[in-house]
Amino acid sequence: MNKLSLSLFSRLYLAIIISVIISVSLTKFFMDSYDDQEDFNEFISEVNYIFKEIAVNAEIQINTEQQIIPLGFPLDNFLTAKLINPDMNSEVCPSCQLITRINNTSYYQMLDGGRLVEFKLPNAKSNIVIYEKNESEIKPEDLPEDLVEELAEGFTGGILDDEDVDFVFLSLILVTSLFLGIAIYWPIKNLQNQINTLIDTHQQFGSGNMTAKANEDIQKPLDKLASSFNDMALAIADNVKERDTFSQAIPHEVRTPLSRIQLASGLIRRKSTDLDILALVDDVDNYVVDINELISQIVEYSKINSTAVTGTSSNLTNENELDQFQTIELKAFIESRLHLLAKNQNKECILTVDESIEITTNPFYLRLLVDNFIKNAFNHAQTKIKLSASVILFNNEQQLTITIEDDGVGVPIEDRETIFIAFARLDKSRSRKTGGLGLGLPIAKAAATKMTGKIVVSESPLGGAQFSFTKAV
Repeated sequence: MNKLSLSLFSRLYLAIIISVIISVSLTKFFMDSYDDQEDFNEFISEVNYIFKEIAVNAEIQINTEQQIIPLGFPLDNFLTAKLINPDMNSEVCPSCQLITRINNTSYYQMLDGGRLVEFKLPNAKSNIVIYEKNESEIKPEDLPEDLVEELAEGFTGGILDDEDVDFVFLSLILVTSLFLGIAIYWPIKNLQNQINTLIDTHQQFGSGNMTAKANEDIQKPLDKLASSFNDMALAIADNVKERDTFSQAIPHEVRTPLSRIQLASGLIRRKSTDLDILALVDDVDNYVVDINELISQIVEYSKINSTAVTGTSSNLTNENELDQFQTIELKAFIESRLHLLAKNQNKECILTVDESIEITTNPFYLRLLVDNFIKNAFNHAQTKIKLSASVILFNNEQQLTITIEDDGVGVPIEDRETIFIAFARLDKSRSRKTGGLGLGLPIAKAAATKMTGKIVVSESPLGGAQFSFTKAV
């Protein structure tokens, strides 16, 4: 299952939005807490003032459950004070929630949001209860005209209800996010464009354009990244040039003395009749053939892995051969290669390829792939090899599969990647006795990569190894 992955900039924008929401929420929470505490402190101050005024008449006793205490203007319009008899009314406000107790004084929160306080009078059998009136208990006719207008304005427009507060809060978040997003969009967009340009340069270089260079005239710290990439690209390009020069020099420098050895062995063969000497000469000729074959494979491996560098392309690269795509009848092509490579092979060859299969590709790469598949199978088969090709529908696209099998000892699972490393050999199944120089499968894999395909190694029903090349067509 593919995990949902967001880009760096998507995560950055998301983090900014979340940060804004958290910041505004925390600010609102702490400001609301501060306002509530200040309002509560003001309430404590007011009711303590009232209590001190009433305490002068604390010796007044009541026989009823409760008695209203007049507070006078303007406190009467907003607060209600009562003397209560705790013997007759044991619980002041059953539905209230206790806020706190300060110096034997209890403060409560009423259901309508108002606050209530209960004072215990010293040396008296009465308690004083003071609470805030709700909106319905306030009588406008008892208030001065200017205060009525002020309160009316407060209740209608000056004081926001919970829904209005939530709307203002949401609007604040949206507006803040909008302006913050606009403020950071262009710098981040510019940064994203510069990163995309660097990625494009990396991809060009990776696909073989050794002249691709990153623009170093960009903002920090990307300029250091671009500079490091250019230094790395220059070093790699120099290594490629050295490799091409080395690949050109090996065939000439090695084949020249080999030709002299072959000439000398030919002269010895003509002038000598000693069977032991002739046997040694035959061995020398076989060694020369092996070395020539090794040189040819090194040249092919160099060709297929070489990358054209502008102005320094290798002479080993035949542009007409490497870059020309052709539509090839696969069965006829494989038959021709099999006929050429199966000479002097006393092993059964089974070919199963539909005549209608055609592939449009570079014939140079296809030849290297098929030839090395066949050579490898002949080297390791006991009695037979099987070569097949088919086109199937896979993930809504046509996929070509070329498979070759042998009845040899096969390839252990742990070694199925190692065999594609140049000159790598396995201890048992792929020893020198089976033939080969250690470059066939690496060449085949490189050719498959050039053809945008892949090779998979598995166990064959014949008992040996099965090599499968797959490519979308």
